Amino acid sequence: MVGLVLIVLDLRNVVIIWNKQVKMMLVFVGLTAVSALLGLGRYPLKAILQDASMFVYGLFILVVFFLEGGFEALKQMLFTIYRWYPLVALLVFLLVSFVPFFQQLTVFGGIPLLLYKYGDMAVHLLIATLLMVTGVIPLSRNWKWVNACIIAFLFLVIASYNRAGMLAYLTGMVAFLLVFRKRFTTFTLLSYGAVLPLLIAPVLFIYLNTRVQENFQGRSLGAAQLQQNITSIFSEEGEGSLVDNRVWRLAWWYSIVSEATKPRNALLGRGIGENLALTSDIRVEDENLRSPHNFHLNVLARFGVIVFGCWIVWIWQHLRQLKDQGPNELNTLILIFFLAFIVNASFDVYLEGPMGALPFWSWLGILYLNDAKTVHAVR
Repeated sequence: MVGLVLIVLDLRNVVIIWNKQVKMMLVFVGLTAVSALLGLGRYPLKAILQDASMFVYGLFILVVFFLEGGFEALKQMLFTIYRWYPLVALLVFLLVSFVPFFQQLTVFGGIPLLLYKYGDMAVHLLIATLLMVTGVIPLSRNWKWVNACIIAFLFLVIASYNRAGMLAYLTGMVAFLLVFRKRFTTFTLLSYGAVLPLLIAPVLFIYLNTRVQENFQGRSLGAAQLQQNITSIFSEEGEGSLVDNRVWRLAWWYSIVSEATKPRNALLGRGIGENLALTSDIRVEDENLRSPHNFHLNVLARFGVIVFGCWIVWIWQHLRQLKDQGPNELNTLILIFFLAFIVNASFDVYLEGPMGALPFWSWLGILYLNDAKTVHAVR
């Protein structure tokens, strides 16, 4: 909010990149504002603001534009954060897993200070991984090995606790290997193949011998949990929270798609402020859960088919640029980050809140600025 106020006060000096993606984002924000105004008096103000934030967070792009004068310094600060991210994430995992004090430490809202979502961790772990692999974040040889072991261990932790996070990380890695395939010669691949067992063996040993309590969903670390998480994605058989969670989501998503076929909902959607959990036949234990675990279907439910179609087109405008590695390597990496964000947001309440929205829209702001500077340099 402070950043937006500064932009308004110094609007003449703000460099805004008026590309198609930014224009469409501002259209989404405008439609959200109109829908929020229509919801005034019908729904609680808190609910309206909460639901409206899903697109309003897109204004973080403008905050990045406002920082254009210190653009290189901004990028270096981000790189520093991701340089230390794996180590900090590991320390936080150890603290919340083995130290009761940090399991209960709260500052506000009754939420433990170090509580985090493993899907969120997966996206940031992917970003840190790719920035290190490509040399954007330079590391000494020894520190590369240490970081590689930490990243491998954290990925196994994520894969045990969160299927969406596992998919987001793997999707990003596959996209990276395809787009940057020319960088990996046969000799390079053979070298990695010879070294990987030496890396994976100790990491697997530590992972399999790490004993932590089950989380609120009944999941813990171990080979059995990994197998269940992977097979539950494809298999119709089984029981427990993994299968129940998948069935619950699919039922809610089917309800949203069915509602969207009605003429009024198809054109306008249900709008801002209404709790989607109370408009379907799907039972939820927590009525504070207002939206489905899928940002795209959230858009469909609240804004209708037309806006949903525009949102999908907006996503495609970014992903189609991944066909080939462009002249700016960082831009290509950010597009891969974008893909991971989108995958995680397809299975979780992610871009609706600041934890996911702030980095998502900020990275896009960096992408647009970086792209404009690259085009200008080429010319």
